[in-house]
Amino acid sequence: MLYLFHSQEFMLFFVVIFVIYWISKRFKNAVLLIASYIFYASWDWRFLSLIVALTAINYFCGLKIEASKHRKAYLLIGIISGISILGFFKYFNFFVESFVTLLNFFGFGLNYNALNIILPIGISFYTFQTLSYTIDVYRKKMSPEKNIINFSLFVFYFPQLIAGPIERAKDLLPRINSTKNIRNINFRDGSYLFIYGLFKKVVIADSLAIIVDKVFSMQDPTGTQVMMAAYAFALQIYCDFSGYSDMAKGISHFFGIELSTNFNLPYLSRTPSEFWKRWHITLSSWVRDYLYIPMGGKNSKFAALFFSMLLMGLWHGAAWHFVLWGLYWFFVIMAYRIIKPKINSLATKVLSTIVMFHITSYSWILFRGSDFGQIISLTSSLASINLIGILDASFFPLYAGALFLLVYEAIQYTKKDQLFIAKKGFYHQMIFYLVLFFLFVEIGSTSNVAFIYFQF
Repeated sequence: MLYLFHSQEFMLFFVVIFVIYWISKRFKNAVLLIASYIFYASWDWRFLSLIVALTAINYFCGLKIEASKHRKAYLLIGIISGISILGFFKYFNFFVESFVTLLNFFGFGLNYNALNIILPIGISFYTFQTLSYTIDVYRKKMSPEKNIINFSLFVFYFPQLIAGPIERAKDLLPRINSTKNIRNINFRDGSYLFIYGLFKKVVIADSLAIIVDKVFSMQDPTGTQVMMAAYAFALQIYCDFSGYSDMAKGISHFFGIELSTNFNLPYLSRTPSEFWKRWHITLSSWVRDYLYIPMGGKNSKFAALFFSMLLMGLWHGAAWHFVLWGLYWFFVIMAYRIIKPKINSLATKVLSTIVMFHITSYSWILFRGSDFGQIISLTSSLASINLIGILDASFFPLYAGALFLLVYEAIQYTKKDQLFIAKKGFYHQMIFYLVLFFLFVEIGSTSNVAFIYFQF
């Protein structure tokens, strides 16, 4: 399983590519591109042609947009090709089945056998990345990339190919094109980010997955179990996804390429708008720049926000509970806009953070639930919470993970620097890494569990 950062196969792959990359003086980007082909092919080689085709189309459209009088036509070719590929592989069965269900509601009695469509891993990420490139060239925010190898690497770059961050070409291409030199800071920061990301994934996220999976597979869980599972999944999905993002950034440091920050302590948010500026930052900023603002932003009253959050839900998956999750956030944001809570004093700041965390935790029930029936059942069970149940020993991994994150990320918040430990002296770093090593040994999962966002 080469595509899993925490697998032994990937570790060996990374070391080999790292050595070849730095030995090569003139063909560094070609080395990374070939490595990216191998990386993706380790999942399923058949879908390499899909990304190659998408790369070629957008490379061609970018050049033509700059040189041709028919700029809009080539923009449409780039957009339609990306949306068509994503739409077929991810949404075809969903929309057809939903349409057939609607017709059957009115008595048509139709049958539909869903097509056996394999969802290419990472398709939502690299499709959005190529779309932003073509649109930015059309908007004249950047010139098209002339070098096909560099452009292909922008699309294929393996550390962020499968689960982001969703990079903009105007940010990533200059980093790809820049001259690379080995510097100590690359090793220091890269090692820290990778190890801490691995810790969040293997020790916290995979441990909490046991609690979450158990409760969500129960027929009639208690209100306390549902509440604790919501808390657990809030931490699980954060540590799983931000852990991947940290590991991707760490790996990229070793190649002298900086990736965008995708998370900024989201559970310390005080409003839903702030949450979406801190959670999956590259996706929320993508939706803002390419849908929300073009539709009028706040001036559109609610239409731009409605379609933005609808897209946010559908981007995560072709299922109605993801649509519900997106609409839930639409109503939450609208409610805050209407109420306009005053958050001035320390007390209101703390209270608003707690309230926001619970609003977010409930949203994860909609996200994690398998269907409307389960979501309704889980929601109704929250009416009968017995606080004595929180003392159940099975919840202790949740408390340990929450305590560690609360303390460590509170320090990180006050320092305003994700790399503050990496910048400390040798002894501070050794103590930190020894603590992580102890927790790896005592709590860490030994199985290679896939990252949650691989399914999107």
